Order: sequence, then structure tokens, then C-alpha cells
Amino acid sequence: MTILQKLINAMLQRIEAVPVPQQELDDFLVQNQIRLCPEHYRFILDYGNSPFLTHGFANLSFNEFKDYYSETETLPDDILPEHYDYVGTDFNEAGLCIDPNTQKIHTFGYGKANKDGFYYGGLSELLFYYLFRETYRTKCFDTIQYNIPIMDQDWFKKEYLDVEIKDVFIYTRFFFKDGQLIASDDRFDTYVIYAGGVLDQLA
Repeated sequence: MTILQKLINAMLQRIEAVPVPQQELDDFLVQNQIRLCPEHYRFILDYGNSPFLTHGFANLSFNEFKDYYSETETLPDDILPEHYDYVGTDFNEAGLCIDPNTQKIHTFGYGKANKDGFYYGGLSELLFYYLFRETYRTKCFDTIQYNIPIMDQDWFKKEYLDVEIKDVFIYTRFFFKDGQLIASDDRFDTYVIYAGGVLDQLA
């Protein structure tokens, strides 16, 4: 089991996951002639009614999924790229779609996926990030040290790049070392250390 999956499992011990009834999901997909890749289907089935999937503008819920595919008229900037599936809206209200071949998560608009770089490395990475954001509402860590300046980027990279949890989110880098979760901005200016709580079982 990867460290990413272990972190997901640990946070799910304190954060409630609410599944979607399988018959309800299957009926909706059949009625709307939607074929999802197995990973996306399982994501909705296992987590689609969970409160942690909604944060402000962000909404990955099954209700959001249904609303998108139930629209009779789609605005031009909400048109899904061909052969991609709708995932939901992100924290900046951008639409998210999944490439069923690679499982990479992209933003999209006007029928095109943003190819400059994926937003999330996959559905597991997406799940981890939304659970991580939920820790602001549900306590999962005993201590948090915020906004530690990175005075020497070479030192920081040497210390942590080998333990990076890769491709989670485009703007945040995550690392796991010595039982601690480390999060830095993508420019390596500052970092945050999360310790204790659900992480104790992974130390």
C-alpha cells in the first residue's frame, strides 16, 4: 500500500465518507447514457454523498455530477471536452474533468481541457487533497506549524524531494517523513508541518 493510500485511510478514520446507493448511481448513468472509467465510478460510489467533497465553491458531490448532466442547456464555458467525464468544481469554481485513459484531472472550458498541466494526478490524489482540506474542519493532527520560511531551497529539496507524494495538486507539494506530513507551496517559499493525530499510526 502506498503512503498516499495510508494517509487517505488514516484521515477517513475521522472524516465521514458517505457512499451513493449503487442502484441510484447505475440508474442515473443508464438514463443519461454515461459510461465512466472504473476508477471514477468507484470514486462516486464510495464518496459521492460525503460532506468533505463540498468546500465553498468546490463541489465534487454526486448531486453536482447529476446537476451537470441533467442540464438541458450548457453554457459555452461549461462544455465538456470530448471523451472526458465531468468531475465537479474546484475551490476556485473551475470545472474539473477526468481523462478516462490516464485518470488525470484537468480544468476545462469551452470544450477543451487545460493541457498546460493537470490539476490533480488522479482520483486518489484528488481524494487525498479534499480530505486534507477537510482537516481544517475536522481535527486530524495534534500539532501544526504554519508558514515556516524556506531559507535554503537546496537544503529543503535535498531533505524532502525523495519522500514527495507526487502529483497531488498543481499548487501544493506534499512530503511524508519521520511520521510527519509536510506541505509547501509550489515555489518552495514556505512550508507547514503536520504531526500527531492520525499520523501516529504511520510513524
